[in-house]
Amino acid sequence: MIPGTDLLEALPVAVYTTDAEGRITFYNRAAAEMWGHNPELGTSQWCGSWRLYWPDGRPLPHDQCPMAIALKEGREVRGVEAIAERPDGTRVRFLPCPTPLRDASGRLVGAINLLMDITERHDAELQSARLAAIVVSSDDAIISKTIDGRITSWNAGAARIFGYEASEMIGESILRIIPPELYGEETEILARLQRANASITSRPCASPRMAAASTYRSPCLRCATDRERWSAHRRSAATSPNASGRRNCSRS
Repeated sequence: MIPGTDLLEALPVAVYTTDAEGRITFYNRAAAEMWGHNPELGTSQWCGSWRLYWPDGRPLPHDQCPMAIALKEGREVRGVEAIAERPDGTRVRFLPCPTPLRDASGRLVGAINLLMDITERHDAELQSARLAAIVVSSDDAIISKTIDGRITSWNAGAARIFGYEASEMIGESILRIIPPELYGEETEILARLQRANASITSRPCASPRMAAASTYRSPCLRCATDRERWSAHRRSAATSPNASGRRNCSRS
């Protein structure tokens, strides 16, 4: 049977253990890489991080970190994020999972902590939030759709320009806001998206050379900023003998 420490050493995530007083008794290579140094066993206490911070940037004393709380209060700590600063100044956002360890009699003998690096997830969430803020605040109509033309998002700019609220348009076909004379164009665009529309071309670089590149038409966002075309379509729809209320056009 493989010894327990060998199993922990093989894990690709940071894991360490302490005794009942919080002195570190073991850590694996992934933990050392996260911390950016190798803390001394039996001396370093609570956590091997060089410095700790709360997610909002406030300093987090080691004796108040989640591992310290788990040992002092004898309970698991979950759902608390923290930031570790390495000796070189780089920082890692992580999610600790400290769990007290007890012997057969129930006496606290130490704890084990697993540290999940969530830096990339956090950065991705920030980027998504920034993009969402741009979409929401944009004066232009920004609409996303599936590759078969079903609308999946509709911002305030789209509601203002086209006259439909998001609740009226999400799930509808994008053809609802395309002038009839342009149905063929939109159908061809959707067909190209479904084929991924990849092509091989070249693009100029900063240095005097050309780089080969594959280009793709993205199905994620559709910007409708051609107000003149839409205004003409509204006027045409409003005077059409087949027009009925808001069936094919926005509010008058």
